[in-house]
Amino acid sequence: MRALVRTYDGVITGMAVVAGLILAAIFVIIIYDVVVRTLGWQPPAGTSALSEYGMHYIALLAAPWLVRVKGHVFVESLVLVLPGGAARILERIVHVLCIAMCLALAWYSVEAIRETVKFGDSDIRSIIVPKWVLFAPMPVAFVLAAIEFGRFLVGHDTMYEGRGAGAGERI
Repeated sequence: MRALVRTYDGVITGMAVVAGLILAAIFVIIIYDVVVRTLGWQPPAGTSALSEYGMHYIALLAAPWLVRVKGHVFVESLVLVLPGGAARILERIVHVLCIAMCLALAWYSVEAIRETVKFGDSDIRSIIVPKWVLFAPMPVAFVLAAIEFGRFLVGHDTMYEGRGAGAGERI
């Protein structure tokens, strides 16, 4: 079981590292593009498209890790004014909704991959990319994000830890 957990943790961390490497690559290709333009040469045609695809992959690959480290965006204003018991119930409801949404998006993305493969759809910009490539990381990212929300649901940790009305108050 420990090996499975270590492997799972490695996958989550590995995806975040890949997202960081993609961000660095985007940085490099944009600088290269600007330098080439400044020198009056013809810049590569796919810089803009590759940057957009890269940002798409970054968001998906980093999502499960961001849930784990509580780095995602969430609104806590209602939780701050509720008494402890009600806040815990609301938090559980939010976790269940997040899990349901992630799993629905995973299912939808699998269907989108099937459709784009079936019809051979491509995304045509300055470069041509099979559309399934854009959907490929979605099922994995959304299932792993659902698992991470599930860890909050069944675990002892809370998304709102240290953010309560009182200093260090755990809700």
